Amino acid sequence: MNNFWIEQEKIFLKALEKVEIPSEKLENVDFMNIKVQSDLNSIENKGGCYWIWTNEPVLHQLHKHEIPKRFDDGEIIYNGIAKDNVRKRIEHHLFGSSDAGWSGISMDILIQENEERSHRKKAIAEKGKVPYIIENKTLLRGNKKRGTKKGDIVQIFSPIKTNEQLQKIYLSETEKDFIKTCNVSNIYFRNGINITEDKHKNFSFRVYYIISSNNTFLEYIEKNWRSKNNILPRLCSYSSGR
Repeated sequence: MNNFWIEQEKIFLKALEKVEIPSEKLENVDFMNIKVQSDLNSIENKGGCYWIWTNEPVLHQLHKHEIPKRFDDGEIIYNGIAKDNVRKRIEHHLFGSSDAGWSGISMDILIQENEERSHRKKAIAEKGKVPYIIENKTLLRGNKKRGTKKGDIVQIFSPIKTNEQLQKIYLSETEKDFIKTCNVSNIYFRNGINITEDKHKNFSFRVYYIISSNNTFLEYIEKNWRSKNNILPRLCSYSSGR
């Protein structure tokens, strides 16, 4: 192996050690509160990392990892990178139409059954990956190593497999009525949300962002914000990569 390039790699990795990673609560990161689509205009049309915060209750998650701690009476529910246009990516997430074909944050139930589903995540299904909710379980036997005994109530991650479980996530009355009357085995999330709609308009949404045209820098910041703090926002599907 060529030792020259081994040394170059060491120099590269050493330089990365000096890069500061944002804190879990993103104290040193630019942000803006979003109410209408035009609020996004001050974000440059460049690549960037972004984080979406809200005080709307989100009661499900797409993984079992530790999630970011709450702050300002809300939490970071999603983060990602856009290598070309971060403003447009955020717009897709927060001001999407119900028939959007791109992948987006999964908070609303798709109630138009005829829509394309290739990029949509399942909200409930007999088979395949579904979100989790936290439920209480009464132990039938104890475990000395874990310090539990029979009859203790513990919280567990439960995959959503029934309509009853699905109705425990935060839903509008329209979504609840759809679930009650729907007779299909798979129900999907809509791709993204529109925060001006009735379900969301009374809650606050905030976007944190770091702008850069350097994709290596963006990937490093996003990956290491998650790993440094040992967290993954609840609506992210992947702990790393895509």
